[in-house]
Amino acid sequence: MVRCRIGFVVLASGLIWMVAPAGAQEGKPARVEVITGHHGRTPPLWSYVRQMHAKPNAPFRVIPLFKPLRGKPGGGTWTDPDLENGTSGPLQAKAGVAFEGATADGYVPPDPNISVSPDTDAHPHGQIVETTNVTYAVYDKTGKTLLAPTAMHTIWAGGLPSSDLCATTDGGDPIVLWDQVDQKWIISQLAYNSSFSSNEWCMAVSTTSDALGSYDVYSYAFGSSFPDYPKVAVWQESSGTYSGIYFSANIFSHGNSFAGADFCGLPLANSGYSLDKMTCIQDSSAASVLPADLEGTRPAPSGSPEMYLDFSGSNTLELYRFSFDAAAEANTSLSAPEDLTVGTFHEACGGGVCVPQKGTKEQLDSLGDRLMYRLSYRNYGNGNDDLLVNQSAQVSSASNQTGVRWYEIANPTTNPTIAQQSTYSPDTSLYRWMGSIAQDHAGDLGLGFSTSSSSAYPGLAFTGQQASDSANTMEAEMPIYVGGGAQTKANRWGDYSSVSIDPTDDCTFWYVNEYLLKNGTYTNWATYIASFKFSTCR
Repeated sequence: MVRCRIGFVVLASGLIWMVAPAGAQEGKPARVEVITGHHGRTPPLWSYVRQMHAKPNAPFRVIPLFKPLRGKPGGGTWTDPDLENGTSGPLQAKAGVAFEGATADGYVPPDPNISVSPDTDAHPHGQIVETTNVTYAVYDKTGKTLLAPTAMHTIWAGGLPSSDLCATTDGGDPIVLWDQVDQKWIISQLAYNSSFSSNEWCMAVSTTSDALGSYDVYSYAFGSSFPDYPKVAVWQESSGTYSGIYFSANIFSHGNSFAGADFCGLPLANSGYSLDKMTCIQDSSAASVLPADLEGTRPAPSGSPEMYLDFSGSNTLELYRFSFDAAAEANTSLSAPEDLTVGTFHEACGGGVCVPQKGTKEQLDSLGDRLMYRLSYRNYGNGNDDLLVNQSAQVSSASNQTGVRWYEIANPTTNPTIAQQSTYSPDTSLYRWMGSIAQDHAGDLGLGFSTSSSSAYPGLAFTGQQASDSANTMEAEMPIYVGGGAQTKANRWGDYSSVSIDPTDDCTFWYVNEYLLKNGTYTNWATYIASFKFSTCR
């Protein structure tokens, strides 16, 4: 693993560049950047957000998505070698609470994302925070609304000056995470100007476990580099050396030319280190990497760096190890990727648009060119730990039908191997895509995804695998909600959905995805939040 120990230069933009020796990563120099952020603290959200009545700051807007160029697999006649024909049996998970989430706010796609906090004396039904482009809302686990959807920039407006883009601009691509290590909320989104000459990543960390309390807010300036499709994760390993908040993004110069993926680290909120500095390494050969996000309360083995995953080619996942050093940023390093060979896959829709809908010729975007959020990590103890991830794949050359390809990577911190892989497409009636996968403490897997076809409106469904089920199989699916119409005049969908595990029992899966209220434009989207649980998990 490469260590970068050299001098640095402070630039006017606030970036500190530390350039590693040539050849640091198989002939590619690593460059460590330390981005100094602006910091403020808000009053409790309940004391000012409701008074602002803030609305998203654009009438109708499509949040940009920039796609790194990738080579596509060749032609020929083929069927996905890991296609799951049928299921392992009836779904054993039971549906729980289900309720409507946020609805259209003038932006597309909604990017629905949720996280869940534990039940406490102060909040006996816990809290669920939902983020979409470009609002956030707070509910309890009965579906009661604690804070109606509100423009996200109002969080930062409470603690940063109006001259800061994060305090005035909703750039979308939001993430919300419940940090089980520090018992705090993490919320983030982008902010940028119309020419992408000024770009910021905005992060808020609650000062307590209350999502309606005060927040430490930060803005990190990327200059003319646009950090598209950002993803966030919390990592903890038992020595504390590499524990932190981790970030990834696809970097485009002025929102145009792809420069590679950024791998970034921040200290945990209660670590004793300041979060005013974010340390990054850019790799020009990586794209759409996902940071591993901790499930449960057992940390990773001592000294395990954070892991990131992407795919390269038609049968290879790439596992990176990012050693972030909060005490000495120059010591931060990024390993060369470890190649994990999987069954040959073909990107859904060739990475583009092909998902049909009932009653319209408008097709939907698959985002088949990237792995889907989150990269779920759990340490089961006794030397056993796992990563779970999914992507959207084409099931055969005979049609454009898509399925959800999912992977289990066993022992990723020590000796990573592909333990399970399957493309979930149990019939030919539906396209399935835009998935999210997670794992409970009993080893059960929960997978949520979008569904659609030329004879069915877009909806959302879930399936799962019990620890006792046969390998490489999921059980039958259960529809969560079927929309009332098709989306027209825009093909963007997602761009992702989200499964979270309830920290109260470490068993209950909470899922969010989008659907259409009725036929029409993207101004008709809505979201649905639902829970499910396997009875074998206690």
